[in-house]
Amino acid sequence: MEILSKLPFDLQEYILVKIMKLYKIRDGEFIKQIDKNKYTFLDYIMRPSITNIIENPRGFYSKFYIKNLYDNPGRKETYVEDDMVDVRIEYKDNIYYYEIGIYRLKLKNETNTTTNKVLKDIYHKGSLADNYFWDFLEFSYEVK
Repeated sequence: MEILSKLPFDLQEYILVKIMKLYKIRDGEFIKQIDKNKYTFLDYIMRPSITNIIENPRGFYSKFYIKNLYDNPGRKETYVEDDMVDVRIEYKDNIYYYEIGIYRLKLKNETNTTTNKVLKDIYHKGSLADNYFWDFLEFSYEVK
């Protein structure tokens, strides 16, 4: 790192950010990136980059996928979606309304399949329907 500090800033940036991918630049400073290979649990809790934001006159909508809790091989074969997050933002009368839903395919057991969750278990499960269900967390709030 000492040798790099003697190089011009643009070369340091090119080596550290573009080639080695160890750092990102924020506010003109190098910020060390976390090694996700070393800390694999981070894939389950970090938000991925959101690229598919749909804008309409009333607000925004985005659906993005997160790391699956269960990577069952039959999931892809029967076209069962990955675990997902839906985000809806609406602007009306100077108030922002947020609706967020997090959906994860989980293994059924006696304690996690309540009547409320079974009634809202609407997503396709294919051949996994006997042993899995779509668990969800939905919430909404408004900002004035």
